[in-house]
Amino acid sequence: MTDLFEAETATTTTLDLRRLQRNKRRATRRKWTLVVSSVAIVIFALGASTAYNFVGTFKSTTSEVADYEGEGQGQTQIIVNSGETGSDIATTLHDAGVIASRQAFLQEWNANSDSQSIVPGYYVMQREMKAEYALQSLLDPDNRELRTITVPEGSSLAVFYERIAAITGTTADEVKAAAQDTGALGLPAEAGGNLEGWLFPAHYEFNPGVTPTEVLTRMVATTVQKLDAAGVAEKDRERILTVASLIEKEARLDEDRPLIASVIYNRVAQKMPLGLDSTIKYIAPDSTGAFVTAEEKAIDSPYNTYMNTGLPPAPISSAGEASILAAMAPSETDYLFFVTVNLETGETKYATDYPGHQKNVKVLNAWIKANS
Repeated sequence: MTDLFEAETATTTTLDLRRLQRNKRRATRRKWTLVVSSVAIVIFALGASTAYNFVGTFKSTTSEVADYEGEGQGQTQIIVNSGETGSDIATTLHDAGVIASRQAFLQEWNANSDSQSIVPGYYVMQREMKAEYALQSLLDPDNRELRTITVPEGSSLAVFYERIAAITGTTADEVKAAAQDTGALGLPAEAGGNLEGWLFPAHYEFNPGVTPTEVLTRMVATTVQKLDAAGVAEKDRERILTVASLIEKEARLDEDRPLIASVIYNRVAQKMPLGLDSTIKYIAPDSTGAFVTAEEKAIDSPYNTYMNTGLPPAPISSAGEASILAAMAPSETDYLFFVTVNLETGETKYATDYPGHQKNVKVLNAWIKANS
């Protein structure tokens, strides 16, 4: 029995020893596996970094933004529409051959805080421009292609028609024909279909290709804006424009506008004829000289303010803002007469009665004699 027990003991010890050896071998394999894995990871990371740097270098070399050099050559017309973004403009410029790439222009656009101030319109530019110069060209107002018109205060419809024809490439008759469709022009109903006095005298800028209808529409809209700004009620628009047109033709100096307005309103209130030469000149446009003749004063017309009382039926010219404001806010006076006594300086004298007016007329006659 002792031998059997000893044999069993030896067998158990041998098994434990073998198990221990196997565990050691497994631990050793795991350790080397971890070492090899760690080395592999390090090698992979180093390789990936090297590859990334290489690819990055290659990419930066091959993706350089295309751009022209210099200010370009040969002209082309570019249209910048209202509401367009830098990307929209870049596309337009690239398609027209102005810039080499959209990216080059957008880089300049994003770097320049003035880019947002580009005004919509037509521009004359060069082809094959450096993006920087293309942006500067759009920011330069001198590069905008415009059709400009300036109509002075006191102008009649005939003057408007001639100047509109000049910028639209049409004739005065064609402009006059376009003016007949007052509905398309937005002429308010209170004008009674008569454009006289409803085209505002000012300086205007238009894009190439503008039509007579577009120009006339803008001028009417400007008049409405000025009337609204002056606080003129819709029902009073025609009357105010009529009074303002008389002031515009009679006053030489701004200081006289409210005073002349007071004379007009005072005479209307007393049912006196206005007796204004300007209304005679309107119905006798061929009249020459500073004064009207007895024959011209006898012309049968509702615009003849020597024969009729009250205001003429409509404006006789285009009135500026100063005359509109004077018609709205006349001076508070008892004046019933006025006369310009110096035709060079525009000096004007006023009177409350006819004898006083005659004295002022003598001053005028003396000036005429001295400056014959």
